[in-house]
Order: sequence, then C-alpha cells, then structure tokens
Amino acid sequence: MRRPPPTLAALMAVGFLLAVAWAGVLPAFQAPDEQSHFNYVQTLAERQELPGDPDREFFSSQVSEAIAAVNSDQVAAQREVRPEWSDRNEDAWAAVQDQAPRDDGGGIGPAYDYPPTGYIWQALGYVAASGGTMFDTLLGARLMSALWVPVTILATWLLAGEVFGRRPVLQATAAAVPALAPMFTFVSASVSPDGMLYAVWALALWVGVRAVRRGVPVREGVAFFALVALACTIKNTSFALLVPAVFVAAVALWARRPWSVRALVTLGAAVAIPIGAVVVLWVAAGRSPEGQLSAVTGGDTNWRELGSYLWQYYLPKLPFLQEYRIPQGGYPLLQVWITQGWAAFGWLEVKFPPWTYRVLGILTIGVIVAGFAALIRARHRLDLRVVGFLALTCATLLAGLHWTDYHQLEDGAKGFMQARYLFPVIGVLGLALAGAVSLLPRSRQAPAAGAATAGLFVFHLLALGLVLERFYA
Repeated sequence: MRRPPPTLAALMAVGFLLAVAWAGVLPAFQAPDEQSHFNYVQTLAERQELPGDPDREFFSSQVSEAIAAVNSDQVAAQREVRPEWSDRNEDAWAAVQDQAPRDDGGGIGPAYDYPPTGYIWQALGYVAASGGTMFDTLLGARLMSALWVPVTILATWLLAGEVFGRRPVLQATAAAVPALAPMFTFVSASVSPDGMLYAVWALALWVGVRAVRRGVPVREGVAFFALVALACTIKNTSFALLVPAVFVAAVALWARRPWSVRALVTLGAAVAIPIGAVVVLWVAAGRSPEGQLSAVTGGDTNWRELGSYLWQYYLPKLPFLQEYRIPQGGYPLLQVWITQGWAAFGWLEVKFPPWTYRVLGILTIGVIVAGFAALIRARHRLDLRVVGFLALTCATLLAGLHWTDYHQLEDGAKGFMQARYLFPVIGVLGLALAGAVSLLPRSRQAPAAGAATAGLFVFHLLALGLVLERFYA
C-alpha cells in the first residue's frame, strides 16, 4: 500500500489530538444541546431503542443527578456562572451515582426524533466506557465523534487533489482548515451527530467531484449516492444533498448518450439501491422519511417577507423595507457566520473581545474574494461540471438553512441559524483558502501556506486557553 504523504499524516494526527483535547477539557454538557444528544446515546445503549416514549421522563435519573451535580444548566450560556468543582458536591454525587438508574429515560424532548446513525456510532464509545461513571460514558461518546475529524481532513485533502491536481502545498492548505479551525473541532468533539455529518459530507463532496469529472462511472456513482443516503440517516440537514445528487444523476445520464436500456438500468440501480436502503432503515427504526423531510420544509411562506429577511441578513436595510428583527442582533453576517464560525464556545457565550471578530471578518472576506479571483483566473481550465456541483451543494445548504431559520422566526422561535451548520461544506472553505494561496507565484506558495497553517494553529491554542479560563480559572 502507498504511504500517505507526511504532511497529510501530520495534519490528521494533529487534528485528532486537538479533538481529544477538546473532548477532555470541555465540562459536561457545555456544548450546544449536548445533554439532549447524550440522552439519545444513552437510551440506545441502555435500552436498545430510540427515545420518544411519551410515558417516560426525557433524562434518566443518572443524567439528572449529574446535571445537578455540576450545575450545568445554570452554567450554560451564563458567562459569570462556573461549574461546580467542590469536593463536597463530588462526594454527594458519588453517593447516589451508582444507585441512580441509567435506563429510565428516553422520553420526548429535544432531538428525540433525529435520525439514528450518528448516535449509534457514539453509543459504541458509551458502551466501551460503561464500566465507569456517567462522565466516563460521556467522554467515550465524545471520543467516538472525535474520530471523524481525521476523516474530514483526509476527505478535504482528496477533494483539493481533484480540484487542483496533486499539488501537496495546496492540498495541505485546504486540509489545514478542518484540521485546525477551533470551532469545527469543538463541535466535532462533543456528543452530537455533527462530527460524523461533517465527515460524510466531506467524503460526498470528494466522491461527487471525482464522479462528475469522469462522467460518473458506476463505482463512483454508487459510492456517491451511498454517501448521500448515509448522510440523510445522520441529520435532516443532509436533505440538501438531494439537489446536487440530482445534478450528478443528470451528468451520468448525459455521459451515457446514446442511451441504452442497460445503461439506464445500471444508473437507476446506482441511484435507487442506496436511497432505498435508507427508506428501509428508517421504516425499520420507526422513523418516517416523510416526517423527517416535512420537519425542515416549513409552513406557509410570505415570499416578499422572506426576500426582506434575506436582504437584511446580509445587506443594510433599504428605506422602503420594513425592519425584520433577527434575534442575534447587530449585523448577522458578522454575528453569526464570523463570530460563531471562528470562536463562540460553550453555548456560544465564550468569545474573544469584539475587535477580534472584526479582524477575522476582514481576513475571511479577503480569503473568499481571493478564492473567487483564483476561480476567475482559472476559468479556461475549469471543469464546469465540478464548479456546478460544488456551487449547487453550497447554495442548497445555505438556502435550506435560511428557509428553516425564516420559518422558525415566523413561528415565534428564537431562530435556527448557527455557523456550525455550514461546517458540512468545510471542504469548500478549505478550497477557498487553497485558491487564495494559488494566486501567488509558485515560489511563495509554500511560505504562505505555512503562515496560514501556523496562524490557524496559534489561534486554535488561544481558543483552547479561552475555554480553560472560562471554566477552570
């Protein structure tokens, strides 16, 4: 077998070690909705069934005792409140820990109706650590999620190889983004389906690009549609992949002209078999695919109001527009995509000083603009099928996020949008950074890539320090 490039191996190792560090230092339930996700994992591991029993409490007695012991509900999103670290509280918790049932939860609550695949994976870590305390099983579930970080790094490296060719400097630059972006690692190292989701999306992007460049051979086509199907069993967000999947199917159909019955049957099987397997899995698990889809499609839509919402999310309000209040306050492009995308830990309350995000915003916009400039410079060499596939994937994901956010706001909720929901396309963000580096002369690309990687690594360490200060100082 061929050895992996040393730079790739180093990035995968560093990314995984950073994820392990986050899994170890983050206090229990101090990542968004982690206690609800952990409840799902515990129900699977202890009862071998999905949560949602209306006759049961949502949390098990063991989890409820642990939440009270570390004061996690009061700490969440309250910068001034710190977790309980006293020996007295630990002794009181230890006295009831072993007697508190683990299997009396699993009722209706947040995330109970999510698809099961990501939780099944994390349940393996829970079971491996089940001889210890609840906090040991929490760490076991976190570490299983952290294992997906090097997979995302690998997939991003391979994606960059398909786009830029085998140019290790540009591949390393792209892969450094998932390896060293602190918010991505923080989310991936918590108990949630997101770590697995990001990795499967990154793999789907790589295989999708590889497929459309080659006219969608059967092997790549089956692999791509299988990844799309797998992603849809991890989180509802993955329904956004169905639109680029139609694009891939159209490319495959076009490449097989003139059409024959055998070619059409083969293509149909490559599409239908993986997606059919997902439907069977959902039905067997007691989850309705139609119900999952309807959960993200929303109700009635005022199209003019939706347009006003979108405009004011990214651009200044025009005089004739009625103000659309977005809960984050301030400029959403900065408050959501920049602040939360770079560093907003805990329940989004652990942040750097505001000036930090203005600087990061300038750098981010500069990288994106440079990435587009690289795209324009290479326009005569571009495979438009690849550009269309990647653009359609990003646009569909973003459209789905805004659609859900708008309808939740209209229903009186606080809103849906968070930057971590963009991390499924972190591979494309890596391509933008690599594209920016590619604008430089070849002799300067390696130093620029090294500087960008070093900057990300230093910022990651500062982010870890910020979290340590928040919870332990």
